[in-house]
Amino acid sequence: MTVTRLEVQQQRRPQRPREPRRPREEEVAPARPMSRTARRAAAEDAKLLAAIRMLLSNPSLFPRVIYLAFGFAAITSLGVALTGAVPLPYGFHYAVIPAYAVMTLVGLRYPAWGKRALLGLVAGMIATGIYDILRIGLMFAGLWGDPIPSIGQLALNDPGTPWYWGYVWRFVGNGGGMGVAFAMLPWRGVKLGIAYGSSICLGLVGLLYFWPVSQQHFFALTPLTAAGGMAGHWVYGAVLGYLTARWLPPVGKRRRRPARDRRDRDQRAEREPRAATVLVAVPDPVGGRGSALPAGPELSMPGGRLSSDELYAVKCALQQPPRAHGFASDQWTMRRVAQVVERATGVRGWQPTELQVLLQTLELDLRLRDQRRDQPTQRARRPVRSLVS
Repeated sequence: MTVTRLEVQQQRRPQRPREPRRPREEEVAPARPMSRTARRAAAEDAKLLAAIRMLLSNPSLFPRVIYLAFGFAAITSLGVALTGAVPLPYGFHYAVIPAYAVMTLVGLRYPAWGKRALLGLVAGMIATGIYDILRIGLMFAGLWGDPIPSIGQLALNDPGTPWYWGYVWRFVGNGGGMGVAFAMLPWRGVKLGIAYGSSICLGLVGLLYFWPVSQQHFFALTPLTAAGGMAGHWVYGAVLGYLTARWLPPVGKRRRRPARDRRDRDQRAEREPRAATVLVAVPDPVGGRGSALPAGPELSMPGGRLSSDELYAVKCALQQPPRAHGFASDQWTMRRVAQVVERATGVRGWQPTELQVLLQTLELDLRLRDQRRDQPTQRARRPVRSLVS
């Protein structure tokens, strides 16, 4: 009787309709083959997106953009005032003063960038002074007037303003501010400084040409004044580029030892394998705990030093998959790491042992393939060859 009741209860239960079983072809669709052009386009897009993510995640982006934009506050306010759009007192009180206040606060918050901006300010003021030596010579020759005192009168809205206030605006606001902006750019040298000064002069000539009313407050635009202004801005840019190149370290470059010195070093390493040192990584002790990068400004290498910005760029680049850098697979090798590090730092000839200690310093575990083949054995005692020739 008990078994019968169980059978009846089982029969009374409603049966759920079974779903039709999908074929295996619908469950796992075959991958669509991609053409060579499509694969190359996907790799290039991945590299672009990786570069954008690296740029936005860079902690130096915020102070650099602030100094680069606010450095042109004075010259922009003056240009807008010469067109008759906004009077210069409004630009002075609501643009120039807040801009310099913000740059001061950013310098206190980021001392390294504040020192860099201060060097750019001093370099811009020195370059403006040398430019004025040429301009004052043209003034005494009767070929050019002196519109600088009128800037102080326009800024303070007082015709009786002393002449030196115009020069304060010129040195601290125009020349010094544009020097701050130039110091934020990742380029150095006299040639780039001349190009920078030429672009500024072209903006001034365009202002005087398209808004003739500005010639009444500044100076009349003639071929002679245009040529003198371009020559003066060349002097300004050349001095600015020279001083920033001397005071600020070069970007992405370090000195390499001649080939003869490297051969002698490798020969000494063969004779004395125990005393030879391939790489010495010395992180700066200054900084917080638990940071993935050395908090100091540089990392010591046998042929030079890598700055903190270069180390950060290397780490961000290696955190991306290899396909994002244009490689065919997602497997890291020592040769691929050397190529990516070369792109990020501009330094060629990385040794395998250098790359290994660099990865350990950055706390990156890439699980390299064929790592033993890229490393020299101690039994052979052969000199370590460069991965990138």
